[in-house]
Amino acid sequence: MSEAETIAREVERCLPGVLALWRERRMEDLPEEDAIGFSRKMGRLVEAFVEFLRSPESVETFSLGGRTRELVREVADEQHRVGRDAVGVIEDFASLRRALWESVGRRVDFSRLGGEATARFFLKLMQASDWVTHAALEEFDALVRREMEEALGRAAATDLLTGLPDRDLFGRLLLPRAVDGNDRLSVAIFDIAGLSGVVAAGEVERARDAVRALAETVRGVAPEGAVCARFGDDEISLLLPGAGAEEAYQLAEAVVSEMERVTEGFQVDVGIAEYPLHAEDVGTLLNELQRALNMAKRMGGGGIVSAKSGT
Repeated sequence: MSEAETIAREVERCLPGVLALWRERRMEDLPEEDAIGFSRKMGRLVEAFVEFLRSPESVETFSLGGRTRELVREVADEQHRVGRDAVGVIEDFASLRRALWESVGRRVDFSRLGGEATARFFLKLMQASDWVTHAALEEFDALVRREMEEALGRAAATDLLTGLPDRDLFGRLLLPRAVDGNDRLSVAIFDIAGLSGVVAAGEVERARDAVRALAETVRGVAPEGAVCARFGDDEISLLLPGAGAEEAYQLAEAVVSEMERVTEGFQVDVGIAEYPLHAEDVGTLLNELQRALNMAKRMGGGGIVSAKSGT
């Protein structure tokens, strides 16, 4: 057995001791369930380090098919979840490195091994520790920025009239997130026909009541998991993850019918588009929605147009 393999096997054997030492130093303030889950992820990092010890790859080329980066991402997510800050992220990995060095040092008599094997182990330990700390800080920083942006977006981009997310939040965050997370979805845009004329005539409060009524009506027909948003001055959007244009059309018919009942003199036009049937990205999907809605408006009040059929 080579000296390098001897060290790798000893690292494997001392893993429980490494994690016990690390938990003692870094997990004392966490609930037991959190500490166990966090420790398991750190243990998987040590297991990846063992593979690195056995590999001829450098720290720049070692990836285990991308699994090392994904593992670091999982650890960073756990660090964020338990409330670590950037300093805490650094100290987690520094403490793990110290625990590993101390535990291996107690099991391996480095004085009996060749200097080359010892130097190789120490170098790989430092390189791996530096890389994983830097990568985790990148992932942690991305998580914190995304959380801040979403919090600011929610605070600044809520429509005061309807209480719904506004168009910017819908187009910048909600729709892109839905497209990334679903193989199929549909969006319907509901427009109150002739509302600008009502405002021009000075009936502002009547127009506001109509927009509120549309928002409540759309929310009333929206199934669980759907997302409603203010899309324009007189428009409300309905995002339906997992649904096709046919389902969106049926819901649109219900909204049009209900609005005729609860409002006086207002009709609703609707444009519908389905992803990825009508568009493979957010920008094109929004264009298809607007095109369908414009066609519905040309048909006269109460028109419903799907980008699929154009009728």
